[in-house]
Amino acid sequence: MNKMAQNKKLKTNFQCLTALDDLEYFAMDSVSDEILYRSIKEALESVGKTYAKTVIEHICKINRLSEREILTNCDLFEDSMYRLFGHSALSVINKVKVSALRHALIECKSTLTIPEILDPALTINNILNEIRRIEALEFVHKMSSYNHIAYLYSNKISLSKILSEYFSPRGAAKGLLSENPQEYILFDLSYSISYKNLFGENTNSLNDDAVTKVRRWIDTVRSSNRSSLPTRIAEDDATWWIRNGNLRALTSLERLLCRELPENTSILCAFDISKLNQKQLGTLKTVIGSHDYVIIEEPAHTVFKYGKPMFRYE
Repeated sequence: MNKMAQNKKLKTNFQCLTALDDLEYFAMDSVSDEILYRSIKEALESVGKTYAKTVIEHICKINRLSEREILTNCDLFEDSMYRLFGHSALSVINKVKVSALRHALIECKSTLTIPEILDPALTINNILNEIRRIEALEFVHKMSSYNHIAYLYSNKISLSKILSEYFSPRGAAKGLLSENPQEYILFDLSYSISYKNLFGENTNSLNDDAVTKVRRWIDTVRSSNRSSLPTRIAEDDATWWIRNGNLRALTSLERLLCRELPENTSILCAFDISKLNQKQLGTLKTVIGSHDYVIIEEPAHTVFKYGKPMFRYE
């Protein structure tokens, strides 16, 4: 990735995180924080308990932060260690990495291969990001009914893994709305449909009739459910609406689903934010707030929750 593309990605991620903060979503707890905390304590105490106590107190003092804040922030801890000890800090940092990897494996929060584990380039953050990725997959796999979730991504492989877990329960009715539903033929879906098949050839300037058509299609998928499992509905890239000038229709649809989510149904709306320009990203905020949860892919998989989506009870 060139520098310009990297800067655009960073700006996009920052804009999405700012929107979530403005909408008062909060990041759910991750076991990665506890694993990092324990791993740093274990690595420092392996040198000596007095040494560990002194180092932690000094780092807290120079950063004016609590022990918890320091030991659950990998970048801040590593930076502080290098400032204190220079290159010799690497020995302790490597011990933290080994300890974090051990805890991740014990907690079944890692699918890193042997070559990846043995790669010297593997960092503590790589391990923590892997833990968060596994947590996000487990979250969508176990998702109960009456949940409306947004997934913000830029990597198609990440999307495929999320959808694979989301659609994995056997026996449930499953439906996917996509620009190219043929890409998901291996998912063995009950129903999949393209925008053109649902709305017709003219997909510009969609109105409330389009919202009605989506709701009827969802009801069709639900009516085929012969199990006690929730019906699972997904859209692989809802930025299609925004890119085709249909923000108003998308907003109406998301607000409808927020107020009147179908019984015994969960809905996952994925958004490929890499396809949006800065102006379009700004409009995404009006859509995000209709969801119970938002999962972001970058800078690390994180599940955000808002207790009462902004339109659910209006």
